[in-house]
Parts: sequence; structure tokens; C-alpha cells
Amino acid sequence: MANRGQKRVKKDFFPVFATFELKMLESLNFHFAFYDWLLVIIVSALGTISAYLKDPQLKAVTATIPIPCGFAYIAVGLPMGASNAISGFMCLLYVHIVRILHYKAKVPIVLSIIAGLAFFVCLGTFLMPRVPDSEAFFIGVCIFDCILGIILFQTQTYKPGVRYKTPLPVYIKAPAIAFVVSGLMLIKNWMGGFCTSFPMMNSIVSYESRHSLGDQCRQLPLFLIAAPFMFVEMHFIETRLGWNHWIVLLCGYVLFAAIYWPLNQELKRRVRAAGGVELQPPSPK
Repeated sequence: MANRGQKRVKKDFFPVFATFELKMLESLNFHFAFYDWLLVIIVSALGTISAYLKDPQLKAVTATIPIPCGFAYIAVGLPMGASNAISGFMCLLYVHIVRILHYKAKVPIVLSIIAGLAFFVCLGTFLMPRVPDSEAFFIGVCIFDCILGIILFQTQTYKPGVRYKTPLPVYIKAPAIAFVVSGLMLIKNWMGGFCTSFPMMNSIVSYESRHSLGDQCRQLPLFLIAAPFMFVEMHFIETRLGWNHWIVLLCGYVLFAAIYWPLNQELKRRVRAAGGVELQPPSPK
């Protein structure tokens, strides 16, 4: 009888435990949907490419092209709105927090990145239930982003950065980046619309550009200028025409590229005009 009772307990326990474990993992956002895995693959691939680029400005470009942003939009399934525009500005704050902590306060780069991400998550979580849903507010934030981007682009200083690429072989670097990106994905659902500009790529590039964080900071104004036009176009195509998300995203990419490309060419021209020789990173002690 005792053995039969133990068997019944075991039979009842394991399905209940499995259900509890599944619910717990889902509540912690450990359950990835198809688009989540697609986003992990895309960001991991871009992050790995950035690690092997020597040009710091090209590294910064990989952090500002909206491929991860677009796939996050598909994964989240929410229309473009004010939270997307605000998160673009928050990315600018993130890169400057990392730069100031690492260069001015001499905080190790990994801790600086963690602090920047913590700021983004805390601010995004605080703002998410408080951001107005109105189109007028959304347009206003987009105008603010664009004007701020233009002001920064016209007033920031330009100088050649530090050329550096990772010495690690790709079979070590790529899995390491994929592991980090998967960890960052765990907080995706907490961020709602703020997820689309969550600094997944920026955090990878911040580490890979740790000898030249100024290039990453100089690149963000280009995103602030081009992205609001993309956000507005995608919002109105989706809400007025009801087109498929992939078509909406493609339209957004075309407009973003048309604005971003000439701005990036001008940025490169200004860096070249600043003169000087690109420095090499300090040798490890």
C-alpha cells in the first residue's frame, strides 16, 4: 500500500512540477517565440561582425542601423508609438552614461555597460505605463528627437577614433555574444514598446568600441534624425492602411536609409576633415 501511495504521489507530482516550472519560466520571459529567436540570431550576427571590424565608425554604424529595432518591432507586435521615439533618446543617454563612467569615472567597461542598461530598464519600466497614447504626443516626441539630433550633429566635435578588433577567434566570440544577447532578450517583454530601441546592439558595440566610445556617441544623432521619420511613416501606414508588419517595416527601412546614408557620408567627411591619425589601442598590461 505504501509503495502504491508513493507511486501515486510521484505520478501526480511530476506533471504539476513541470507545469509550475513552465509557468515560472514564462513569467521570467525564458520562453522565446519564433521572432525572439530570429532577433537573437540577427543581433548576434551583427554583434559578431562589429567585433571584427577595425574601423570604430563602422562599429558604431552597426549599432545604429535599425535591423534589430525592426525585428524587435515584429517580435513585440505593437504599433510604432511614443515609447519607440522616447527609447531612441534613451539610447543616446545610454551611450553617454557608458562613456562618462568608463572614461571619466574610470569604471570598468563591463560595469559601465551594466549601469547603462540598468538605467535604460529602470527608466523604461517607469515610463511604460505613463506614456500617453495620443498621436499628438508621439509626433511631438519625434520632432524633439529630430531637432536634438540635428543640434548634436552640428555642434559635436569630430576626430578620428581608435582602430581595434577582437583578437578572439570567431568560434569563441560568436557564442559569447549570442549568450549575452539571449540574456538581454529575457527582459524584452518587460519593456513593451521601449524594447524596439533597447540597446542590445549598443551594449555589444560599447564593449567592442571600448577604446573609442566617442565614435558611438557621435553616431547616435544620425539615428535620432532619421529614426523619427521612419517611426512616423510606419505608424501611419500600419494604423491607416493596415498593411502587413513586414511591408510596414520594409517601407520604414527604405525611408531610414534614404536619410541616414547621406548623413553618414557627411559624418565620415567631417571626421576626415578633423585630421590626425587614428590611434591604436593601448597594449594590455
